[in-house]
Amino acid sequence: MSFFDFSEEIDYPIYFTECTTPVHNELLRNTINDYHSYCSFVTPPTRRINWLIYETKTTNLIGAIGLSSCVLAIKCRDSYIGWNKDARMKNSNKVANNYRFCLIPGVTDLKNVGSMALKLLREEGAKRWKSKYGDDLIGIETYVERIDNEELHRSGAVYKASNWTHVGDSMGTSIKKAPLKLWRAEDSARGRLARKNPEAACEKYGYGKKGYVTTPSKQKMVFFKPLMRDWRKHLLNH
Repeated sequence: MSFFDFSEEIDYPIYFTECTTPVHNELLRNTINDYHSYCSFVTPPTRRINWLIYETKTTNLIGAIGLSSCVLAIKCRDSYIGWNKDARMKNSNKVANNYRFCLIPGVTDLKNVGSMALKLLREEGAKRWKSKYGDDLIGIETYVERIDNEELHRSGAVYKASNWTHVGDSMGTSIKKAPLKLWRAEDSARGRLARKNPEAACEKYGYGKKGYVTTPSKQKMVFFKPLMRDWRKHLLNH
């Protein structure tokens, strides 16, 4: 039985197009670099699904949004969820990171378009995560670099308006794990190595023998959005 039973939206003001072609990917890259310029476009070496956001009435491109693998360990999020290391290692594939979200200013006059986009992300993201990776998507996290100066103010307002919970702030480091499950499914040298010798694959492809890497990052606000009522039951199970 599916955890998700979303009704079809009829004439919804916006829609997503998944980035599956070079043309889509170029549009995504340009949109991020032009309108989310405080953090330039990169392709995360993990699970990822990207979409372009269009206004239904005009078919104008109005933004871009994406999901990737969640950060392996971060204190404030892990405390909020309440999982221990075993549960986290088992169930982290059921949490995704809304690692990109930007809207192009001045293209649409739709009210609450940011909240609309996050609603579609929860619905379409859950369906696509399941169909592409085989895991139920139980929750989504995101990280917002707080900025408050004369030219720019950023406080995670769109997430707050969409009822995401601010669970705390990061401490300036992040841990990412190797996507071994994804690698093992590949018909490639990396896939063969991951199936034969996971430790060697992790080390060769930049995650060290332990299968994860710690990287420095700027301190950010951490938000979390569960996708179902009994979400903790599924994330704490180990």
